[in-house]
Amino acid sequence: MPTEKTHQKVIASFIELLETHRIEEITYTAIADNAGVKIEVVRACCNGKLDLLAAFMQDIDQKVLKERDPDLMDETRRDRLFDVLMCRLDIMEPHREAIRNLRKTVVKDPALAMHMHKLVTRSMKWMLVAAGIEEFGLRSVGMSNALALGFERLVRVWLEDDAPGHPKVMVAVDDMLANGEKWMGRACRVEKVAAPFIEGLGRLCQRPSRPAGKSTPPPETANGGAEASP
Repeated sequence: MPTEKTHQKVIASFIELLETHRIEEITYTAIADNAGVKIEVVRACCNGKLDLLAAFMQDIDQKVLKERDPDLMDETRRDRLFDVLMCRLDIMEPHREAIRNLRKTVVKDPALAMHMHKLVTRSMKWMLVAAGIEEFGLRSVGMSNALALGFERLVRVWLEDDAPGHPKVMVAVDDMLANGEKWMGRACRVEKVAAPFIEGLGRLCQRPSRPAGKSTPPPETANGGAEASP
């Protein structure tokens, strides 16, 4: 099996090619040649280009988590998430052209768009963790998906904002989080209203079912015998 160093070399080769080519134009032979490895090494490192994209995004996740400042936990959830998302965009900065080229295909390829949304949603789950916001179950799914949709819009602004410090991006992040707070407030109210119904449904699902083939015994009469049929 390839070493971690070789694996990273293949990922870097793919992202480097993505800076000047669309994803559909990049061949596995080109990835191998650019990485200075044999084609079978590329195959051993991944199942395809989507795997390389997933590995690239995971690497960004890990870099953000590594940059996580424990002192930020004294700030509000909104401020923590703001800092985490800006940190992620800063880490993405060297790969701006690769991401720009990727988006050119995403907007025209629904299948790739769906796959990318899944990857972004998974990354946003870890961004919430980096901000000290950990949920479970439906709330985790809802928050990760909502943040993914917002982040995908942020990336569009980021790609067009070439000004130092990305002031337009900062405003967009702040607006997105403000809207997110309103959305989460409504979601929490709905969750409280729905809680009794969900709890009742859970009890219903846990109720033991009657074994097949067994009928309910007829009610007994006052004298202890079975009630006679009319």
